[in-house]
Amino acid sequence: MKNVALIGGLIGLLTAPAWAAESHCRTQERIIFSCSLGKKTVSVCASADLSATSGYLQYRFGPKGALELAFPDLTQATSAASYVQARTLMFAGGGGGYLRFVNGAHHYIVYTAIGKGWGAKDGVAVEKNGQLVTNLECWDVPVSELSEEFFNRTGLPVDQHEFQIPGVD
Repeated sequence: MKNVALIGGLIGLLTAPAWAAESHCRTQERIIFSCSLGKKTVSVCASADLSATSGYLQYRFGPKGALELAFPDLTQATSAASYVQARTLMFAGGGGGYLRFVNGAHHYIVYTAIGKGWGAKDGVAVEKNGQLVTNLECWDVPVSELSEEFFNRTGLPVDQHEFQIPGVD
């Protein structure tokens, strides 16, 4: 009987979505990017109606259930294109993409990439006045919709700064 309960519990874990415990997004929102950073989680959440002309995109960071930062404030009607820039990346044997959230002097960059010789790199980098302040790598495989197709569909402007993933030469 004990083994049946154990197997049932394991099957339950396997059928639960991988992102269920590792996202700040609400059930009615789309998870655009999310991963665990250890004790904290970074998520990019979108309204179900996100497009080039409607909806919202929000950066969220902090411990699960205790946000430290949510940008932008969703009480203000602002086009995502005014505070988010996007770009795809090309590498030998791979590629990737990122979103840059611009909050004054602070930029929050969520990224995912893979390349020959260095493997997968995913996480969030924080820049202040153009200088890297911190880089937190994902502890797990992120949920990610970061792609050229997503960037085009949402009408996000191309980032002119061309972010360099920390630790990748």
